[in-house]
Amino acid sequence: MYNEVKHKLLTRLESVYSQDQHMGGRWTSACEEKIKELTGRKHVLMVNSGTSALFLIFLAMGIKKGDRVMCINHSIPSSVMPPKILGADLVFNDIDRHGQQNLNDVETNGIKAIMTTGLYGDCHDNDSIAKSGIPIVNDSCQAFLSKYKGKEATSIGDASTISFAQNKTCPVFGTYGAVLTDKEELAENFRYSRRNGFINKDYGEINYLGINAQPHEDKCVQVFTSLEYIDEWQERRHNIAEQYRNALKDTGIKIRTSPLYSTTNNHKFVLFVHDNVAFKEKLSKMGIESHLHYQYNFSKNKVLSNDVNRQFPFTNFFIQHALTIPSHPWLTDMEVKKIINSIKQCLTQKDLDLII
Repeated sequence: MYNEVKHKLLTRLESVYSQDQHMGGRWTSACEEKIKELTGRKHVLMVNSGTSALFLIFLAMGIKKGDRVMCINHSIPSSVMPPKILGADLVFNDIDRHGQQNLNDVETNGIKAIMTTGLYGDCHDNDSIAKSGIPIVNDSCQAFLSKYKGKEATSIGDASTISFAQNKTCPVFGTYGAVLTDKEELAENFRYSRRNGFINKDYGEINYLGINAQPHEDKCVQVFTSLEYIDEWQERRHNIAEQYRNALKDTGIKIRTSPLYSTTNNHKFVLFVHDNVAFKEKLSKMGIESHLHYQYNFSKNKVLSNDVNRQFPFTNFFIQHALTIPSHPWLTDMEVKKIINSIKQCLTQKDLDLII
């Protein structure tokens, strides 16, 4: 990645470091305008991580101790930490066979907010909860550039988030984020809350609570530069995913599919095997790095859950059987072929007999 972007990146960073405005300047504005163009959102505000973006949303919505917030049971822990830190009681949803949050026929009585989380490059079924009247916080950090019924996934919900990191759809060095909304009142809140609740040139009363999540110009240079390459990188991700599907379809191995309502951004390519830990070790010995996304059942964690006795069958299935193989845009075709051949050599009858 660095070799591809450095001719633009280094010149831009030099311009940032040789002047005095290092927060909220030209490159911050450029990123926000570019993301508006890509998502259709009215308001985009850069922040220092996707987690911070989620925290600012729940803060703006007034989530407090004892409020019940509905959220996914299986994801990266940073997805559910923000409402929990604010004192909320988390009400978990299982995922479905596609790895997406199952929001069908959920009980919404007493729920203060619904946090939806898209995984593996797809998104939740928003129509199943859109008429509930409950505020929807769209954790779309992995869903950026996926489509929900033809609509950009990050445009869904009262507010949504994007995460930029080395392993995200729009990669950067380290992590960064953005918070998106169409609501004027939320956008105004975010402008202050991302800067500890006040802006330096404003004097008088403090009207907002906040954290230090303000945008930095050098990081926004990274984000903007990556956004310039995003179409090319997405095309390569799609090409790699098609190579995998075509080469593996006759082996009998189970591959994660997208729900009918979602067009994937190919953020992760997931296989299902009998024992994902053992399969991962076999691939590693052949020089192939794979990952287990994710190994968390939040409902069984006493830090996060008040009800450790509920059952979440698809969460358990993914924990035991889901394996993510490399799919980033810088893989060569020769590397893709090596990955495919290694998978074929590692397959056993138990892998092929797996039922989803």
